Formats: sequence, structure tokens, C-alpha cells
Amino acid sequence: MILQSENIDSSVITRRTALLGVGVVGSYGVLAGRLYYLQVVKAEDYLSLSEDNRFNFNITLPSRGRILDRNGEALAINRQDYRLILIPEQVKDLDATLEKISQVLPLQKKTVKRIKTDIKENASFVPILIEDHLDWKTFAALNLKTPELPGVIPEVGEGRAYPNNGIFAHTLGYVGRADKKDLANDKDPLLRQPTFRIGKLGVESASDKILRGQSGKLKVEVNAVGRIVREWPDPKDAAKHGNDVWLTLDAELQRFGAELFEDDSGGLAVIDIATGELRTLLSMPSYDGNLFVSGLTQAEMTRLNTDERRPQYNKVLSGGYPPASTFKMVVMLAALETGLINPEDNIFCVGKLRSGNRDFHCWKRKGHGPMNMRNALKNSCDVYFYDLAQTIGIEKIADMGRKLGLGQKLEIGISGVKSGIVPDPAWKQSKLGAAWRGGDTFNAAIGQGFVLTTPLQLAVMTARIANGQKAVNPHLIIGENMPELDNLVIDPEHLAYVREAMWSVCEEPGGTAYKPNGLGIEGLKMAGKTGTGQVRGISASERRDRVRKNKELPWKLRDHSVFVGFAPYTAPRFAVACLVEHGGSGAKRAASISRSILGKALERDGMTQKVDVEVDGFPL
Repeated sequence: MILQSENIDSSVITRRTALLGVGVVGSYGVLAGRLYYLQVVKAEDYLSLSEDNRFNFNITLPSRGRILDRNGEALAINRQDYRLILIPEQVKDLDATLEKISQVLPLQKKTVKRIKTDIKENASFVPILIEDHLDWKTFAALNLKTPELPGVIPEVGEGRAYPNNGIFAHTLGYVGRADKKDLANDKDPLLRQPTFRIGKLGVESASDKILRGQSGKLKVEVNAVGRIVREWPDPKDAAKHGNDVWLTLDAELQRFGAELFEDDSGGLAVIDIATGELRTLLSMPSYDGNLFVSGLTQAEMTRLNTDERRPQYNKVLSGGYPPASTFKMVVMLAALETGLINPEDNIFCVGKLRSGNRDFHCWKRKGHGPMNMRNALKNSCDVYFYDLAQTIGIEKIADMGRKLGLGQKLEIGISGVKSGIVPDPAWKQSKLGAAWRGGDTFNAAIGQGFVLTTPLQLAVMTARIANGQKAVNPHLIIGENMPELDNLVIDPEHLAYVREAMWSVCEEPGGTAYKPNGLGIEGLKMAGKTGTGQVRGISASERRDRVRKNKELPWKLRDHSVFVGFAPYTAPRFAVACLVEHGGSGAKRAASISRSILGKALERDGMTQKVDVEVDGFPL
């Protein structure tokens, strides 16, 4: 019996061993099958997952295109920029991290607030800018600190720079961070990158899509905390550089104009009479666009906002100023076109003209005596033009002003261009709800009252008169398709008459802008017209006793100095318009700047070599 029991136990053990062996073999088979499935069948999928865990793809920013003048001189460039960014999802304790950063780079309360707002408004993987435009010493110290700050990354990139001390600022504009409106209107992922900047004003804004370029991507290897340990660039994934934008401006001529203005305030435009290309577009004083790129301090903002000369205001495109006596060419042409006026007929100027119960005065208190049309422009006789305007009516004058480019929004490819005002009865009724009066016509006849223009418009007006055939339109950006110029629907003989009268203003003794060899170029003559824009009312008692001179008045009560002109007279090449705010008589400051800038423009255009000439007693 004992033997039988032992045999039974042995049999059971053998079966159990066999079953266990089968189980073990089966388990190994399952494991082997699973390993085969994972390592062979699913190898590619898991390799991809592994790569995703070990590698990231970062957006790479394109270099912004440059802005160049007509000769290839860079007006807006890119320079190396040191900055610090933060990846929110990799930061464990934001406040502690910012506190450690502040030990090296002090962060203002508004900066911390902005960082936290940016984190809330973006996905956690989107990089957030902490600070840019860092100096090398600070950047180097941060590089030593960041190994203990997961998610904080020092970065070397590009920043925008404007190398010409701000004299192109009003035209170029500047770049800045995309705001909520920008993000709503443009879905380009570049705009969500913390260090990416878009154009905010001027050419930077108008040509932003051209200058911006296209983003790329860069494969990077990261460690366990997400810090980049290696980059794997692929040329086909590189960002595409933005295109350069060329302007018609001449940088050297613009700098020369800025030097002529010195500390004065105003606007200056020089235009090619044949093509409409703008060679100079200057508003003074200017501001440094680099300050807006790096971020204005409160002190800098206060200084700009409290400066009575308004450096941020674009005077050449947006400034609405009375054209003063430069408007008299409009009245002349309107009168000649009616056929009602004989330009040789004299009108006797006694210093004033009475209309109703009011006297309208000439700038020359005792009057000019007998004046025909040519001499009236040469001497800038107000009474002659009062009479002329009264005869032909404001509607004819307003129509001529618009033909010459006044009261029009002249598109040059950037924002900020104002249309000015060429008034008539319909305008006054719609804007002021009042009827037109005879005195309004008298004021308009000498470029005062409701008439407002910009220096750009005055330059276009002068270019159209000088061209004599085409309605010249201003042009700023090279490469833009420009429509063919319309014919100037004005009798060429009438235009020639006005040009000759403008010549007498500058080149004939007694003209209000007469100066021997004014251009400073042997054998070349110019034509033009002065204007003195009144900004204050003169009381009857002051007229009776003595009208105070500009130098006796506070700066803001002094007259504006205005001048328009073109040269050479016999084959017009360039036209100019200059307005100096509160600069006094147009025969002085504005005429002086205009003569010099026209001479320089002709010299740079290869007309001939400039000779020595004195301007306001100072040799140039």
C-alpha cells in the first residue's frame, strides 16, 4: 500500500511539473510574442513616441527685411539682441523664479504684471518674454544663473535699429509687440512669439508683410527638465528672410535738411517734378525710433508729450497749416482760367480794401500802389488778391486748388497723410452749419481763414505748376505699381505766366524772396513764393499804433514761415515746400532752407557743382 501511494504522489508531481513547465514555456512564449510585437511590429510607432519625448520643434524667427534709401543706404536694420524668455509649463514656482531672476535683472512691478498676464493669455508651452535689449554684462550673469532656473532661457536674437538719429522716424515708423487687435486680425503664429515685432507706424507698418518674412522650425534635443542640450538644424526648415523695401528718399539730402532746420520746428518736402518721387520728407524736431523698440521710460514719454514743438507729430504729412501767400498761385490760375481777368490791368493798393463794415489789410501798411498780376505776386500784394477773389468767386478758387492737389488725401503708401481743407460754401455749411461770407473769400484769397494744407500738398501743388502738363502725384516706395499720371487740365500758357511770376519773386530785385545767386549754382535760377502764416488776430488798436514784430511775441504767437519753389527755372527738376512753425516771415527762414535744399538736390542729381554761397549770413 505504501508503494502504491508513493507511485500516485510521484505521478501527480510529474503532471504538475509538466503543467508548470508548459505554463512557463507558454509565459515565455507570450512574453516573446509581446516583445516581438512591441519591438518589431510596433517599432516605428514607439520610435516616433520616443523621439517626441526626447525632441521638440521650436519656431524660428525670420530676419526682418531692411528699409533702404534710393542709393542703398540702410535706414532700418537688424542688430544682435540679448534677451531672456520663460517657458511656463517648465516652471515649478513662478514667483520664486522671478524673484531669483530679479537678483540679477531687477524686474519692475509692471513687467511682472505683464509677464503674468501673458502667461494667462497664452498656452503653457508658448514662450513668454521676460526682458529684451539686455546688456552683455547682465546677459552673461543670467547665463550663469539659469541652470538652477528650469524653463528660463537666455537667448540671442535680432532687434530692430534705426541708425539715423530719428530724422526718418516719422516716415519709417517703428516696430513693437503685436497687441490684441493685431492678433485678432492676423493669424500668423509669428505674432504670438514673445520676441517677434511687427510694424506699428509708417513704412514699417505699411510694408510689414513684405518685411516680415516667414517662420521656420528647428528640431532640438532636450533633457529631463526640458532644457535644450542640442540642436538639429535642417536647411529645408529654415526661416525665410524678409524682403528689403527701397524708398525714393535720399538719406544724404534728408540729413542736410535736418541740419538746416537746426532747432526749428516744421516740415520739409522735396519732390521730383517728372516722376513724383519724394527725395526728402522731413518733420522736425523728430524722435528716436529706437526708444520705441526698446520701450520708453516714463521720463522719456513725459518729455515727448510736453515738448511744445511736438516731436511725435508728423508735420510734413499731417500738419494742417495756413498756406498763406503761397496760395496766391491758385487764385491767379483760377482767375486766368475764367478768361474774365486781364493780367496786365492794374489794381491800386492803398494798404487795405473795405468790404461791408470791415477793412481787410495788406501786409504793407501804406500799400503797394498800382499792381498788375505779375507784380502783385512778386510783391505779394494782398489787396490785389482780395479784389481778384471777389471778382471770380470762391468756387473757382476751390476748384483750382483741388486740381493742384490741395484738399486731397495724397496716397504715398503709408498712413497719417491728411487731406487739409480747401473751403467753399458747401464745406462751411456742412462742417459749421453757417453761410459763406464775403470776408471768408478775402481770407481764402491770401491762404488764411479756413484754408489748411500740409507741406506735402504744397510740394505737390508746386510740382504740378512746374511740370505744366501732368498732375504729379507723390511716390515714396520703389517698386509699387503707380498709375499713369493724369493730364493737368489747365491752359499751359496760364501755367507759364504763373511760373514766370514765381521767377520774379526769387530772381528779380524787389521780389519777396530775391537773393543774388540764391541756389548757389552758377547759371541756374529758381522760382518760388513766400508766405507768412498768421496765427493770431491783430486788433484795431495794434494796427493803429504799431503791429508787434515776431521777435517781440511768445514763440507760439509768431507767424509761420512758408516757402514753395522749384528749380531750375528753365527745365524744372525738383520742387520744394518748407514750413517753419512760428518762424516769422516766409522770406527769411523757410526761403533760406528751401534755397539750400534745392541747391543740394540739384548738386546730388549731377546738375553741376555747387558754389560757395551764404545763407542768413552763414557760409554753406
